[in-house]
Amino acid sequence: MKYTRLVLAIMATTVFISNQSHGLNIYEDQYGHKIDLYGEIGNGGHFNADNKYGEFNSDEEFIDDSFASLGIKGTYDKIYYKLEMDYLRENWQGGSGDMVLEIDKGYFGYLFTSNHALEMGLTDTAFDDYDSYGDFTFDTTVETGEASDQGSTIKYEGQWGYLKFGSSFSFKGKSESGSELGNVSNGYLGLFTDALSIVAGLETLQGSQGVSKQGKKNLAGLGLRLNMGNSFSIGLNGFYEEEYLARSRTPISKASNNDEFTYIYNQYEKLENKGWLVSSKYIFSEKWELVMSHNYEEYGQWDEFNTQFGDLTKYTWGKERVWQTLGINFKPYPSVIIAAEGSVGEADQSLYAYTRIYF
Repeated sequence: MKYTRLVLAIMATTVFISNQSHGLNIYEDQYGHKIDLYGEIGNGGHFNADNKYGEFNSDEEFIDDSFASLGIKGTYDKIYYKLEMDYLRENWQGGSGDMVLEIDKGYFGYLFTSNHALEMGLTDTAFDDYDSYGDFTFDTTVETGEASDQGSTIKYEGQWGYLKFGSSFSFKGKSESGSELGNVSNGYLGLFTDALSIVAGLETLQGSQGVSKQGKKNLAGLGLRLNMGNSFSIGLNGFYEEEYLARSRTPISKASNNDEFTYIYNQYEKLENKGWLVSSKYIFSEKWELVMSHNYEEYGQWDEFNTQFGDLTKYTWGKERVWQTLGINFKPYPSVIIAAEGSVGEADQSLYAYTRIYF
């Protein structure tokens, strides 16, 4: 508890010290070694939340989404590194609902040239930065469901002209709730210009080999942004995945020192999932933005006529859901954003409201 309070105190103090500087240089020597301190603090959440779609950890009408992050990043000639701690609410499905302190990043990298780099450690997988690239809303709507940050990761990223590309491999990946995913491989290829940018990504999970309900999975994602002048942009984002989930589990032994069983999962069956959105953003001024999106999701497990899973649970909304989001972003300062987004249709919330301060 003392450690948590100390970290939060440092975070809060640094916001005022940094004076909206998007990072504070705390060390630099004559040999080129440079260290910056950075982070963010956010408060807000999901109002009139509806957990029937399985997005949250509880059935409460308000789901807190508070978040704080503090990190250091440094460079030493061609070597760079980052260590980042997050203090966040475990509000996703399978989460505890508590505020937890965790190390989110811990890696080092090497710049072969200014456009090519290799990273190793606890970092985001290659496709993580672009999994919702065509979505302009503040609260990500259609979820691509890629593996996000993973430990034991090696990642390569490069750029050649307008092309950007990256690939990564993570050994024994885990979900946000700690479930085994197996080895994770993914990558992306993108074309980025001032007017048009488009990026495609692929991801493969080896599966847990019976340790958790997650079997193997193949995921494809696509994002696009079209800038029509300086004020108006249109985005597209979508994904398609084939995943294998276990239908049953078998107890094999009792865990030591307690009465709980350990299990082996079996009867893995394939499900097809897909989703897409159309999004747009209009910039009124340096301080005001309007965002909107139309969203579609379809999951094989929702289909009551699915021969593998339909006999287990029936979903009243059918095999797909459709909803729309309209939001306003207010940026009183370059490093402060106040966002409010309302949703109608088959959304998992009526309103998402949030304030974030970056430094």
